[in-house]
This record gives sequence, structure tokens and C-alpha cells, in this order.
Amino acid sequence: MNKITVSRLRQLTNAIIDEAKRNQEFAQKLEKIFVGDDYTAENNTSNNVSNPIRPANRRDPAVLDPISLIEDGEEVLAARLNTLTDKQLKDIIADYGMDSARLAMKWKDRERLINLIIDVSVRRASKGDAFRK
Repeated sequence: MNKITVSRLRQLTNAIIDEAKRNQEFAQKLEKIFVGDDYTAENNTSNNVSNPIRPANRRDPAVLDPISLIEDGEEVLAARLNTLTDKQLKDIIADYGMDSARLAMKWKDRERLINLIIDVSVRRASKGDAFRK
């Protein structure tokens, strides 16, 4: 981005801030935009950004944090993972981005899923150890 564009963007931002300080109605409109109040729904029905519903193709959030559990040991994490269903294991893999190729979502073997979670958790928990004392 060139210097002229950056300068003009700064001027625009400063003008918006100044107007919001002087004009309470304008400040309330900005607040409703950033907070996600009904302002966007009533003025633009095609773009309702305040809808908190997850899309149907999204997996459920993970039921536990494997990275924090691996600090207690692999056995502790393995024991907790053995109590979960295949779907919950796949939710953990998806939520923590442990399988970028999404191949694990097709796996049927529980041990394979558990081993993937443990392996990735160990690598992530120890990442940067060379710089720690």
C-alpha cells in the first residue's frame, strides 16, 4: 500500500472518530454496527451478521483441550480420550486443526484417532522447548 493511500485512510479514520465524539447519534450507529445489535438486521435484512447459529456443515466444539492435558502425561490424555466417542475424537481433531488434509475424518479405528491426537498434542506442547530453560 502506498503512502498516499495510508495517509488518506488515516484521515478518514480520524474524521469518523471526530464525528463520533461530536455526534451522539452517529456514535450510537457505529456502536450498533460493532456490537451487532438489531441495527444491521432492520436496515439490511439480507446481511444479518448478528446470527450466532453455527452452519450445518460445522463440527461441534471439542469437549476437552488435549494440549493442556498432555502436560499431565500421555497416559492421562490417553485415558481421557478412551472415554470419548469416535465423533467426539473427530471433533477434537477438527477443532484443533490436527488434520489439515481431513483424512482422519474417514478413519474408523479409534486407536488411530487417539494416536493422532496424542502425537499432535505432544508436538504442539513441546514446540519451542529449544528456547526454554
